[in-house]
Amino acid sequence: MVDLKYFSKNSYLTLITVMFTLVVLGLSYTADDWKMAVYALSFWQYLVYALAFFWLRISLDAFKYDSMVLKTISLAALAFVFWVSVPSPLSLVVIAAGFMLNLSAVLALGADRTYYGVELGAISAERVNSFPYSTIPHPMLLGNIIAYGGMLLDAQIRQDWWPLILAHVVLNALIIFLEAYGRKSPFHGVLWPWAVVLFGSALFLISFMDVWQFALPVVVGGIAFAGLLYQRYTVVANSGHNG
Repeated sequence: MVDLKYFSKNSYLTLITVMFTLVVLGLSYTADDWKMAVYALSFWQYLVYALAFFWLRISLDAFKYDSMVLKTISLAALAFVFWVSVPSPLSLVVIAAGFMLNLSAVLALGADRTYYGVELGAISAERVNSFPYSTIPHPMLLGNIIAYGGMLLDAQIRQDWWPLILAHVVLNALIIFLEAYGRKSPFHGVLWPWAVVLFGSALFLISFMDVWQFALPVVVGGIAFAGLLYQRYTVVANSGHNG
């Protein structure tokens, strides 16, 4: 669990996150295009994963707090997808299996190791050999890939939301690649996160060009929000592992 003191300690980030979310929702409502909000709010947890991995400066508790807040927003966006396009029974079974694999990996590791507690120097290294780590490499992220991939088994979701699902699958696969082969360094901490943010921003603007006057402020706000997160994981976190 995340200590509630981090809600008040990081209230500025909470406030800005809420403001950004409300602005995105407001612009999407005005544009009469809720897909814009879903795409704009679904992927921020991957950015903090990458920043924490490469820079190794954020405190463990602050990272867990950020991750859970941003993941909650992403899951809320996913709930909207389920609401407008109810998955088929087969799709639901695969989705549930994927998320159960993810959950079993979290239970095996514990929250601290799940959120790079060893890499951030907050806890000691310890080899985990219990299921699913005894049989499956990267079960947490593979579970996510299976769950999101399961959504593509439903024809309606596949037709309406395939770019969203594909982006989740690609970003989970990219995190696996970074964890397995990525070298933790500030250089990569600049290159990878900003390349993905800018590429994603360009795709977002192109995809919603028919409502560009609403999509453009979302892109500008998103880049500013990314800059805030970047500062939090690099400049602001310069005090080291103690946060």
